[in-house]
Amino acid sequence: MKHLHAHPINILENTSKYLILLLLPLLRALATSIFVWSQDERWFYTWIAGAWFDLMILGIMLGLGIYQWFRYTFSFNDNGIYIQKGIFFLKKRYLAFAKLTAVSFELPWYYRPIKVVHLTADTDGGSSVHPDFSITIHQSIAERILSYSKEPFVQVNQIKRGYIPSNFYVAIFSLLTSNSITGVLYISTAISQVGNIFGQDIGERIVNNFTRIANILAFGLPPAAAILGYTILGCWLISFSINLVKHLRFSVSREGKVVEINAGIFSKRRFSIATERINSLTIRQSLMSKLFGFFSVFIHCTGYGKAKNELSVLMPSGEETELKTNLLMLIPEIPITSRQIKPKLVNLSRFLIPPFTGILCVIGGGLLGIHFLPIFSTTIICFMLIIGIPFVWWFIVKFYSFFFTGIGVSQDVITIFYTSGFRIMTSSLPKNKITKIETSQTLFQITTKCCDVTFYSYAEGQKKQKVVNMNLPEVKKLLNLTDFDLHLEPDKRFTLWKA
Repeated sequence: MKHLHAHPINILENTSKYLILLLLPLLRALATSIFVWSQDERWFYTWIAGAWFDLMILGIMLGLGIYQWFRYTFSFNDNGIYIQKGIFFLKKRYLAFAKLTAVSFELPWYYRPIKVVHLTADTDGGSSVHPDFSITIHQSIAERILSYSKEPFVQVNQIKRGYIPSNFYVAIFSLLTSNSITGVLYISTAISQVGNIFGQDIGERIVNNFTRIANILAFGLPPAAAILGYTILGCWLISFSINLVKHLRFSVSREGKVVEINAGIFSKRRFSIATERINSLTIRQSLMSKLFGFFSVFIHCTGYGKAKNELSVLMPSGEETELKTNLLMLIPEIPITSRQIKPKLVNLSRFLIPPFTGILCVIGGGLLGIHFLPIFSTTIICFMLIIGIPFVWWFIVKFYSFFFTGIGVSQDVITIFYTSGFRIMTSSLPKNKITKIETSQTLFQITTKCCDVTFYSYAEGQKKQKVVNMNLPEVKKLLNLTDFDLHLEPDKRFTLWKA
């Protein structure tokens, strides 16, 4: 087999994060030299005298990038990929195509003219942070590797079935999965880079101008509350736009035992996932999407959703009838089982106490602030509303959670119904993917025979999902657990069942 290298553009990728730091002092030195040139005819020698160290560092970084590119080689045939890499110590690795969980490649918009893609491949036995195989290569080579990776899971002449959601559903999905934190990170990074390139004065002017605009558009609100509100709204809009662009032209298809997902309008992304490696299938909703009847479906599989800001989505959004039809077509191995046990009415308060406590703390803290700082009473009330509304929303979600929470069991899967934060989750786990099930009780739960049930699965690390405040005897009977835990000690966990 012929040993291949990454595309030469990978040399710049290896050093790009350092190059910007080195170019800035060079540009400043050049600007200084131009100023000196007007007074000194030996300006070129002056520039060289001040920039020699920067040029030397630049040469070292570029040399390391070339050496790293040269030392990273790979080859492949119809059985797997052979990898050799290492700057000082050579490491060899072999990835069998039959053991891969997911293969993906991304065609960034800036690489489209030269048809270069980022290819990654993963197995269940690798790192939870980095892919087992990652390289930048020409698209034609990536297509060949992707084709070989499917062969162990696809028989000849198998029918390929597909699903393409409407742009409306993609917009709904982007709406539900966007958050202000992502926008804050993008904005703060952008302002920081602008300040580094053009000087800190520019970054400060951007912030000051935004503050003035927020004050003008305050409409009677305290300036601090207006700035906070517009910041959250602006950051959310940025996050929404990024999600929308990433998931437009979304499509998913099933061929044999492979699910293939395509997405992206500028930077195109493509994923090939072995269905037998999927650890769980999860339906997510918010309270608003629940009211309007929209569902989003995610899968947990090593290598999919691993990259930064990547979501492991199978179906962006859809209504219940469409959801059931397409899930049966795409992932029939992991059905959704109906709920068979649910919490008892006596445990309703256990769902409501945490958010209710948060509401009381916000009200109490606000009243104390108004009492001791009456001059800021209007601002304090605004912040009470900003902080208190999420707790009220959480209270509503937890109240609904009491009627939604439960567990169902079929021959091949266990389906759990629970809430996580503000999200309403229905997760179906194949029994052969569950490593263990645990119950835990607190002092207060013992009196009503109440327990929390945690389901563990393993793939590049441990993943757990918890169903709270379930009746212990019903859990034991439904899951066919043993009797040794009849006298659970408070706050102590026991392994009840292993796959």
